[in-house]
Amino acid sequence: MSFIKTNWQIITLVILGSVFFIAYSWFPYQTTKNGDVKFASPDGTANYFWAERYATGEELFYFEPLNLIAKDVVATRSVRSDDGVVKPVSFLGIILIYGLIGKIFGSWIIIYLTPLFAVLGVLFFYGIIKHAFNKKTAFISALMLLCLAPYWYYTSRSMFHNVLFVDLLLAGVFILLYKPKKDVAAPRLYEIFAGIFIGLAIITRTSELIWLAPAALIVWIFYFKNIKWDKLILFLCGVFLALMPMLYYNQVLYGGFLKFGYNKPTVVEVQTLSAPLLVKEEREISYLSILREKINGFLPAQIDIKQAGKSFIYYYVIMFWYLFWPALFGGAWLLYNWKKIDKKQKIYFIIFITSSIILGLYYGSWKIYDNPNKSSVTIGNSYTRYWLPIYIMSIPLAIVFFMKLSEIIKRKYLICILWIVIITAFFILNFQTAVLAKEEGLNTMRKSLATDINLVNSILPYVKPGAVIISERFDKIFCSEYKVISGNFTDKEHNLEYKKLVEYGTPLYYYGFIFPEVDIDYLNNRRLKDFNLQIKTVKLDEASRLGLYKIVESP
Repeated sequence: MSFIKTNWQIITLVILGSVFFIAYSWFPYQTTKNGDVKFASPDGTANYFWAERYATGEELFYFEPLNLIAKDVVATRSVRSDDGVVKPVSFLGIILIYGLIGKIFGSWIIIYLTPLFAVLGVLFFYGIIKHAFNKKTAFISALMLLCLAPYWYYTSRSMFHNVLFVDLLLAGVFILLYKPKKDVAAPRLYEIFAGIFIGLAIITRTSELIWLAPAALIVWIFYFKNIKWDKLILFLCGVFLALMPMLYYNQVLYGGFLKFGYNKPTVVEVQTLSAPLLVKEEREISYLSILREKINGFLPAQIDIKQAGKSFIYYYVIMFWYLFWPALFGGAWLLYNWKKIDKKQKIYFIIFITSSIILGLYYGSWKIYDNPNKSSVTIGNSYTRYWLPIYIMSIPLAIVFFMKLSEIIKRKYLICILWIVIITAFFILNFQTAVLAKEEGLNTMRKSLATDINLVNSILPYVKPGAVIISERFDKIFCSEYKVISGNFTDKEHNLEYKKLVEYGTPLYYYGFIFPEVDIDYLNNRRLKDFNLQIKTVKLDEASRLGLYKIVESP
């Protein structure tokens, strides 16, 4: 009984963590239970594909002979082809870590690993906040992290890097802070393991060094006199040990230890088909292409304060108002009482502010449109996963505010009622945002993915074996059954490669939104005619406004 009384918070978190593991796993289970392991994003699709290959002993590349004919265009989004060799376009951490675990337990476990790491991450978070603040703040913060909407959402969409990165980082920091009382030899192991976990976090999302490095510098400044150099060396050895797989595969795949799979961006003017007319527009640099450039050079992002402020307001102040305002007031209280608060809380607060400014300006300066409806502000937008560290580090500040608020109430039972109301309201609001949101909530996404899979399966009987399918949106669904080109007919260079494939005898199709007759006529009489090609209708689905077309040589 004394053990339970002493450790009831951890026991409670373990029990609730088990419940949330099931909740987190609901989406990946529902979307893969019929044997179709499909994902709602090209990044998730690619990460699973490569992790599964690694788990089954295959290489992190494969040869596509058609790319020698068609100049490396036969590839989905989130992969790249160099002279026919298809490789990941990703930080390799999630692929290597999940692939290695898949080797041991089987590839079936891969889609459930992020939910598992997320629950463990909550426990590590509890330990860190307990160290910086107190047990009560740590316990309530951990409860709120369990149901935090972006954490829940991207844990369920299990093949993104972001949650894994956060959890590995939390594990490394927790181990660094852990102080064993009796074992004298153990600390050396702790330093090495802390370095390994932080190193694994770095290979999972190397771009996060833009704020991790300043955070480490802040800690260095505060604790410089207390640093024991032998432990620091052991820690750095652990970091380097974790980096070695990434360095090795970077060399093998991309030709350099510090080269990554991301390509540098190019700004081009393209023509976009839009019913009923064909209009010209300048394509905006995508967030992925900007990321590629910055990862290759580790240069500061081109800062746009106005755009960053707009993004911050939409994707934090408005979307997560129930976290932002309490955290703001809690942070204001810490500032007001700066001379009185503990040194650990000062470090935490400075790291939070520094990281928030860097992440807010760096990612907020990008114009990210993950949703086809550019005016929509939804949890599925990439801002919410890029800013996951900001949301998480905000939680204890919000708890500080609520704790100061509760001090006004003198009766204990009223304080208990207040906390129950706060935690319940926080859960309901986050559940609504993560699961029930109409546009991109998990439930809506589950239905949308099932619909997409059914639509694709309905046209597969009309596609000849060995075919290549051109698609802008559905490449993530086709890729396991057919070779895919992520594209359309707006790029003359791509059209030239389509011609080569057709002349080679490869069945070539296009699947996407139905073309109006005026666009069909334009393609056949102008755009594709220049390449001796023609587009023919194979099957149209008027209900979904999607159609299958075949590209053939002009008669």
